[in-house]
Amino acid sequence: MENKSLIEDSEIKTLEVLRRYTSLFGFLLTILGIFLNILSFKTARFLGKYNSSVVFIQMLAIWDSIAIIQDGIVNLGGKYFGIRVSKIGFFCKIFNFTSIASSHVASYILVALVIDRSIAIKFPVWYRVKGTPRFAYVVTIIITIFLYVLFMPGIIFFSLENGICLMTGDEKLFALYIGAVSYITYSSLPFGLIFIFNFYIIYYLTTMRKVKTTSERDSQNRNMALMLTTVSISFLVFTLSCGILLYWFFNFQVKTDRDAALANFIQVTLEIPAILNSSLNFIFFYCSGKGYRVASLKMIKSLLSR
Repeated sequence: MENKSLIEDSEIKTLEVLRRYTSLFGFLLTILGIFLNILSFKTARFLGKYNSSVVFIQMLAIWDSIAIIQDGIVNLGGKYFGIRVSKIGFFCKIFNFTSIASSHVASYILVALVIDRSIAIKFPVWYRVKGTPRFAYVVTIIITIFLYVLFMPGIIFFSLENGICLMTGDEKLFALYIGAVSYITYSSLPFGLIFIFNFYIIYYLTTMRKVKTTSERDSQNRNMALMLTTVSISFLVFTLSCGILLYWFFNFQVKTDRDAALANFIQVTLEIPAILNSSLNFIFFYCSGKGYRVASLKMIKSLLSR
């Protein structure tokens, strides 16, 4: 019995060390992600005409940064450095609500970008007139307001108990809410929309290539399609893994101190794929799009010439 207790204490200490260094890793990854999102924001301005697609890329960089600041700096950084904002009752509710809503806004701006490109390819004349920066700003505002209102009821599930921010309330209703957040609205629905419209873009460009000579605009569209395909695959991998960990965490039964330590470690770990999903778009864009590489070099030269 004594040996069993010693083994359990050792496992708890190991899990605590893993949790602490995973928090530090997530914090450092967030700093890198913010830097990459700044590069993505600035590079977008050199992609060509300042239209709605450029603004959507910029808005994606902004909302990705907002999401990872909450997850990586406030949450994981706070855990590593011992600063827990969520221990304040009001912030417990607000932090969890805004964290969920912000990550969803970034996902649906990516959806808007893919739809925007499909419209640009199918209706180029109409798009040149209507695909303005103002249009992208209006769509972004609508997406933001809608998602923040949609997830506002989730505030009722979070409350402060004994200094710890916990999920409370009706178990069945909570399970339904978490299932919807982790699988449907965060991963399945946006990926389904991204896949459908991206598939249409690739199909349309492939068909047009067979019937007419390749133009510079067609080449740019193919580059953008390849970029969006790469981001779509990464989006599925990261959001699905995050959703699985999230659902497992909220259904995890804590019966012993070891279980509590494991739950804390899982809670930290599930932030990592979410942070990766919101940090690496610049790298994916750069690796998959020739036009984006050219634009990024122009951006760097512009910064160095100042």
